[in-house]
Amino acid sequence: MSAKRLFLILLVLMLVAFSVDASAAITVIVETSRNADINSIAASLGGTVLDSMPGDSKYLLSLPSMPSTLPSGVTSMTLDTPVALPRFRGSALSATGSGGPLPWYANQPAFNRMNAASARAKATGRGVIIADINSQVDVSHPALQGHLTTGHDFVGNSDPKTRTGATLQQSSASFLDQSSASFLDQSSASFLDQSSASFLDQSSASFLDQSSASFLDQSSASFLDQSSASFLESGSAGHGHGTMVAGILAAVAPDALIMPLRAFDDSGAGDAFQVAKAIRYAVRNGAQVINLSLGFTSDAAEVAAAIDFAVANNVVVIAAAGNSNSSEPQYPAAFPSVIGVGSTDLQDVKASFSNYGQSVFVSAPGVNIFTAYPGGYAVGSGTSFSSAMAAAEVALIRSLATTGIYNTVAATAVNIDSINPAYAGQLGYGRIDLLAAVSASGQTTSVTRQPPASRNFGRHIVRFEAGTVKPDRAAAAARAGASVRFNYDVVESMAIEAPASALRGLMNNPHIMEILPDRGVFSTGFAPAGGTQTSSQVTPSGVTAVGAPVTGSDGSGVGVAIMDTGIDLANSDLAVASQTYSAFGGSCNDDNGHGTAVAGLVSALNNTIGIVGVAPNSKPYCVKVLDSTGTGADSSIIAGLNWIYTNWNLVTPNIKVVNMSLGRAGTVNDNSSYRTAVQQLYNLGIVVVNAVGNDPAVGVPSGDVP
Repeated sequence: MSAKRLFLILLVLMLVAFSVDASAAITVIVETSRNADINSIAASLGGTVLDSMPGDSKYLLSLPSMPSTLPSGVTSMTLDTPVALPRFRGSALSATGSGGPLPWYANQPAFNRMNAASARAKATGRGVIIADINSQVDVSHPALQGHLTTGHDFVGNSDPKTRTGATLQQSSASFLDQSSASFLDQSSASFLDQSSASFLDQSSASFLDQSSASFLDQSSASFLDQSSASFLESGSAGHGHGTMVAGILAAVAPDALIMPLRAFDDSGAGDAFQVAKAIRYAVRNGAQVINLSLGFTSDAAEVAAAIDFAVANNVVVIAAAGNSNSSEPQYPAAFPSVIGVGSTDLQDVKASFSNYGQSVFVSAPGVNIFTAYPGGYAVGSGTSFSSAMAAAEVALIRSLATTGIYNTVAATAVNIDSINPAYAGQLGYGRIDLLAAVSASGQTTSVTRQPPASRNFGRHIVRFEAGTVKPDRAAAAARAGASVRFNYDVVESMAIEAPASALRGLMNNPHIMEILPDRGVFSTGFAPAGGTQTSSQVTPSGVTAVGAPVTGSDGSGVGVAIMDTGIDLANSDLAVASQTYSAFGGSCNDDNGHGTAVAGLVSALNNTIGIVGVAPNSKPYCVKVLDSTGTGADSSIIAGLNWIYTNWNLVTPNIKVVNMSLGRAGTVNDNSSYRTAVQQLYNLGIVVVNAVGNDPAVGVPSGDVP
């Protein structure tokens, strides 16, 4: 072939390629006004209707280009966001298994780390439906028999790649970059190093009890035997992903039913419209829990709206935090109302691939997890599997209580900051503990959207050198690109919300002494059940034990600040001061119950009704620093202390006592701003009383703050 002819052929191919790119359609999500004709709208734009959102005026359209103006009848138009399931690598196991209440891998080390077996003795998830939005599930798999309920296939024979025009590139979505993760690198992971892990130590774990589990019975399983076990290169990210996640759900919450919702094809490609459609389907078809082992880098509005719809219907949404070893937020895990889940190993160390920061609400095991796989079993790693474990935990809790889900998950997690000092405050509330969670269930408050106070990652407390005035602190934050949430008088500190780039700018400020993560704080007790006020007065046994009030010892002339979830301002058994403060803005009224109960024990009136408090003539001041779930943060607590500091002698009677029935894990020196604020009140002669916590295994002062 002549050079000239070859050149002409190449030129034609280039022109064809160019023409294909130039004419490539785009996929958009369109919202219309009531009674608008979507087919006419699509035709006027030269496009076609691909899909619709049941019960909503939203449609998926293919258009030749984005119009410069919205046609009549269209209220909004946005590009559909492509979504890809994360890639994973692992090893297939040529093992046999049979159906039953528990798969044979249910007692693996990762599950034992969360006390799964002990938790199953208290709860199994019965009566709860978990919707898993994923790729296709092997519904005939023996490990899933009896664990599935009717699902839905949103993909069918269509190919999402032709609908969205693009899929996430592996360079940006790479699930487990082998160059950084060294997955199953025996030199670093020692996965089967029995001298260090006692992985197969039957005397301690009965892990390989052949009579019950046949776990890794070498007569039937060729673990890591490359000649027979086909290593999972996962060139097709979607294949097996749904089955692996379902296998974890079935093992951890065996009596919950899994609703498989297929929104991704076998290549792992999908789009925001399909995910949102699946979320809404799950809510309308009875799911109480939704697991999203997926993620994307933009906060797709359509998915956010669907999650809002789920939360408004008391459905808890859990999502994977991502596998890029990055603090950049991944959605939907980073949405405030979602329980985002990062990964840890068997020693509670952050997995090398796991994201951290804003996307992480809690962490869960995610390294070398055994689970079901189409036609067999496999071992794999990733936040997809950690998310499944947290979703199963929520199902266990939900089978015992319909309220208090977020608070229970957060409050019972094991703090792992000391094991991960480089990521302190960035791994959520800690690694989940299933036994602790089900033991606490039924004693907490209502399921609610998580307010900012309980998702404080990306939030920090900044301590300046002595003498730095408030305007200078605010100016420093503005220059760095951080937003100020609180600027305190009680201490030369401010609470900020800032992206990583702003933090780097603040770290270079010579006037800043300390930047610490804004850590979660919880009430040290559960809200009492609601009831009616008694017509006769009762003296609680605790009040009798410390001494019933008498004249001269009844709190007269003493103001008591109740730093808690607020106080019921209309309660006739409490004479609450008119001066109040809420760290969240708005009313100080109690939307939890804990603060009112505490205020009653302190100041309930001696008035022949309800109860009588220890100091019935004291004046309670409402200082709301915990939200409706009994959750706050270091920043909100300091804000409450700050209000007391600036107002204690401006009110009548003066505030002379502060009660804080709250706390968190930590040490007395882990936040100098917090400690200094308390010290400042002490210097004014104000007595600060604080609960020591309810964990008998934790010592004081080393274990709880404040």
